[in-house]
Parts: sequence; structure tokens; C-alpha cells
Amino acid sequence: MGIVIREAVLPADRNILLDTLLRNRQHGDQTMRQARFEWSLSRNPYGQPRAWLAIDESSGKVVGAVSAFPRRVLINGAPVLAWNGADTSIDKDFRTLGVAIKLRRAVKECVDRGEMRFLYSHPVENMRVVLEKVGHVVIGRLARHSVILRFDRFLNKWTGKNLFSSMLAHVANPVLLAWRGNWLRSNGLAVRLQAQTRFDDEYDELFDSTDWGFPVIAVRDAQFLSWRFLQNPTHKEFCIFRLEEEKQLRGYAVVDFQGDGARILDFLTPAHGEKAGVLLAGIIRWLRAHGYCSLSVRASDHNPILPILRSFGPGFCDTVNSSIAVHAHPEGPDRIVLNEQNWFMTQADRDV
Repeated sequence: MGIVIREAVLPADRNILLDTLLRNRQHGDQTMRQARFEWSLSRNPYGQPRAWLAIDESSGKVVGAVSAFPRRVLINGAPVLAWNGADTSIDKDFRTLGVAIKLRRAVKECVDRGEMRFLYSHPVENMRVVLEKVGHVVIGRLARHSVILRFDRFLNKWTGKNLFSSMLAHVANPVLLAWRGNWLRSNGLAVRLQAQTRFDDEYDELFDSTDWGFPVIAVRDAQFLSWRFLQNPTHKEFCIFRLEEEKQLRGYAVVDFQGDGARILDFLTPAHGEKAGVLLAGIIRWLRAHGYCSLSVRASDHNPILPILRSFGPGFCDTVNSSIAVHAHPEGPDRIVLNEQNWFMTQADRDV
């Protein structure tokens, strides 16, 4: 007797999938995790996800599961449907029996049979090894890069929150303005905080009418952005910063907040050069004025926003990051996705 893999029947196997996920994610907010499961399973704008179950033949019990969520991606301007693999969940007693390999191989083989164009995932270290064993190509990492906007938090941590640290921060914070990014000029561009949290036709027009400078980019129209941020229960509060030229939308950034830090969840500007710098400058001015001490963005290492971000102050990178793993036919039309430099990728491209 061993482990057998069968594809889940949805929505009939919904409760089995949810139970498998929750019992293997016992840290954190389970209510939020369940809400996120419902969002990803039933509201995906690109269709029904697929999932696979690992079953212990000796007991008939489901001991693991994995899901694949459809995403629309542009490859050289042409839309294709791909999978974002996620939610691998395996019971503790079965994590050394190759269950993960069998589950992820089942998803990969669907791509090999032509049922989906390609597959990409953002695995943690243990799962990265599994994906490499079943034939995925790890093309890079999706790391969180941060820039310091104010020294207050860091000085409070080093010296304690007291009058001395407050006075030291008062002296040290102006030094950050010497970084060259803070002196960017707008050249007719303006950054504005959008009054309403919504994505309308302007965002469709922006995405459809602009060459973003990357051969591979996931669609970021109003439908996707609304699903990814407005309907997503894990994003409770965020702001939309608009880059405008003569009141016309030319780019955007979705930003949320954790304590005295801010995170860019997604951003888009044409060519990611001067306009990206102007957008970041506007966001950073607003954050500093409101007392935020850091700004971070999760992006692949070749993303051109990173050197621009570093031009605004001293920075650092999280030591714990997810990889970028991709599977496509190496000789097929989608082999372009096997090179990280061809991708535009941010936090919004992950499953959460």
C-alpha cells in the first residue's frame, strides 16, 4: 500500500481541501485563512482552479493536497492562460514519503500534456527542492527589498524609546534627503493619492495602451486588480497612489501599511524609468510626512524599480525570500518564461 494521487472534484471536494489546508497551517488567523481560501477558489476571474489530493491507500485518508490557480499572462503581447501553483499542504506524518513530489508532479504533467500553457510558483526553500526534482526551473527569487525613510524606529530599537533617541532621530532624519532620488523632478508628472479605493476603466486603458518593456507580464487590468486587492480578504487597508500627466493615469502603486512601515503590493509605470522614480518620490514624500520609517517592495532581482528604490536612502533585503519556479516545455513557444529577466513580477503575482 502507498500514496495515490487523484484530481479533486470541485466543488464537491471543497471541504476536504479546506480541512487539509487548515490543519497544516495552524499558526496565524485561521478565520482569515478560510476567507482567503474561499476567495481564491470561487472568485478567480480566470476560471475554476484545479487541485489534486494525496490519499493514503492503507487508511483511505487524504493526507495532502495542492492547487493550481489560473492567471492570464501576456507573452510578447499575446494573452495566454497559465497556472500559479500554491497551497501545497501535507500532513506531518507523511512529509518524508515523497508525497510533495507526487502532488507537484501531477500538476506538472498536466502542462506536459498540453492542458495548460505553463506553470509558475513561489516556493519556500523546502518546496523549491521538490519542484526542482520534478523538473521545474528555478529562475530566481522574489525578495523583499526595503529602504529607510526615517531613523526613528531603528534608533528606538538600538537605544530604547527615550528623549535621546528622539533627539538623535531629529538630527539624523534630514541626512536621508541627501540621497539623489529625493531630488527627482516631475517634468509635468504628478503623484496623487486616489480618493476612492477602486479600479475602473482607466486601469484597463492604461494596461492595454502601454508597452511595459517586459516580454512576460501578468495582466493587470481593472478586473484583475479588483479581484486581487478589493475582494481579497487579506488586504484590509491599502492606498492607491496615481501617477498622472495632465490628469491622465500614467501609472500606479498599491501600498499597504504594517505599523510604521509601508509595502508596495503592486506598481506599474511605463518603461519603469523616469516615471517610476517620480512615482516613488511622491509616495516617499507622503510616507515621510505621515511618520512612516520604511518602504518595501517584493520584486524579482532584475526588476528595474530596485535601483530606483535604493536611490532614496539606505536599504536592506529580507533574508527569508521565496524562489521563482517555472515549468514550461523547454523547446516550446513558452520557453521565454524560463528566463527571469523576461518577467515583470511583484507581490501581486503570488497566490496571496
